[in-house]
Amino acid sequence: MPDEKNFLDQFSDQGKPASFKEEERIPVTRERRPLNVKALIIAAIVLAVLGILSYFLFLAPKIEMPDFVGKTRSDVAAWVKQQGIEASGVIFDDTYDFDSNEGTILSQSVAPGKKVKNNVKLNFTLSLGPDPEEKIRVPDLSSMTKDEIQEWISSNKLLKTKMVTAYNTEVAENEVIDYAFSGCEEDSFSRGCTLKINVSKGRAPAGKVSVEDFEKKPYASVEAWAKTNKIELIKVEQYSDKIDQDYVISQSIASGKTIKEGDSMTVVVSKGVAVYMPNMIGWSKKQVDAWLRKNPTAYIDMEKGIYSSQAKDIVLKQSLSAGSLIDPAELIELTMSLGNIVDVPANFIGSEYHDKGGLHDWKDEQNELGAEITVNRINEFSDDIPVNKIIRYDNGVYVGDTLNVWISKGRNILLEDPKDLYRDDTVTPLTWADLYDAKLNENEARRLCDWAEITYDVSYSYLEGKANGDVISVRRWDDKPVKAGTYLPENIIVYIVICDDSYKQ
Repeated sequence: MPDEKNFLDQFSDQGKPASFKEEERIPVTRERRPLNVKALIIAAIVLAVLGILSYFLFLAPKIEMPDFVGKTRSDVAAWVKQQGIEASGVIFDDTYDFDSNEGTILSQSVAPGKKVKNNVKLNFTLSLGPDPEEKIRVPDLSSMTKDEIQEWISSNKLLKTKMVTAYNTEVAENEVIDYAFSGCEEDSFSRGCTLKINVSKGRAPAGKVSVEDFEKKPYASVEAWAKTNKIELIKVEQYSDKIDQDYVISQSIASGKTIKEGDSMTVVVSKGVAVYMPNMIGWSKKQVDAWLRKNPTAYIDMEKGIYSSQAKDIVLKQSLSAGSLIDPAELIELTMSLGNIVDVPANFIGSEYHDKGGLHDWKDEQNELGAEITVNRINEFSDDIPVNKIIRYDNGVYVGDTLNVWISKGRNILLEDPKDLYRDDTVTPLTWADLYDAKLNENEARRLCDWAEITYDVSYSYLEGKANGDVISVRRWDDKPVKAGTYLPENIIVYIVICDDSYKQ
């Protein structure tokens, strides 16, 4: 094999490509030029001018703020739309101001003449006019003339005070006939209250009657006027949402017109708000009361009640069907639930228990209302409650359940031999054994029974071998022995038979 050579060794120095020859590196030094200070200053000035021009062309506010004080909200709206200002940034605050009309701008947050952008935030204070709630002192109107009243109205800027004139036979011209407040009283009068003042035009021409303004006045006033002036009055009634019941809604002849005596005039009188009966079944008493406050012309009675499974004070029945028009003169009865628990009053404790009267009468009354309760008598001894009187009872019982009543059997007396009672004319103690064995006389028997406070009955008979006045026999009503150590209920009678010679045959 031929000798292996490097790829480059295959070429002679002469035959080597120029790219493979060694290169000679010669450093090059560039000549530095001196800085042109003047050119730099000119460039900086150009950049500054361009920046200022850009600010005024693109960034500086261009919209001039007008003076809106004394103008209206509509003026602001038109300007905002014209200038393309964002409406969300425009805010109006309302305030009362006596010296300006309602809707007048009082102040603005950005001063007039200032340049603003279209996204500027603007606040305006808008007048609501004089405060309608401001209290106004009412002078003695009845003593004032027409001109004085007009001056009072104007100077106080009274919003709803109206003065009207009419002929009047009794009041001199330009003097006050009467006046009426609506929605407030004289002592609470404010600028926003309604006040109507009638001023006289003097006497009407002979044979003529000047029609007064009766709208919103009581029907009684137009009745009196018609009678005085010999006018035939025709009354028509209708419901009204705005005029109170028995007040005039309208009149067929306008105020100030002149008519002749004997002419007729029709007045429409309010029956109050037309109210329709809702379906109140299932309503609570509170819901009914809330509805009545909104509908005061309705006359509703909630006194009737019956026991039921519904909660207490829930409407069970109504006398007027739902959807019916309510007549203010008609009484509507609601049957209310008394609940399912009958509360028993405490005043029967200590009273006599009978099958009629007292507790039983009360029970019968509750059962008439659907209680369906029965009474269960439980007899019990009591040291405090006399025989056959009520000791206690359940203070409440469910509808259809049993009322337990505890009745006193009186005291349950323990018979004991007294330590300080003796037989007549002796020092021998009185004992129950001697009484039971009939070894005592009548006086001794009575003394022993009275000492024990037991109930006893004395009768007389004759028995051979017994002395006159001696005890023949002693027995209890229930035939149990009368002995020391036993109990004797207060309601059990001890019968004592005494020997009496007069019964000897």
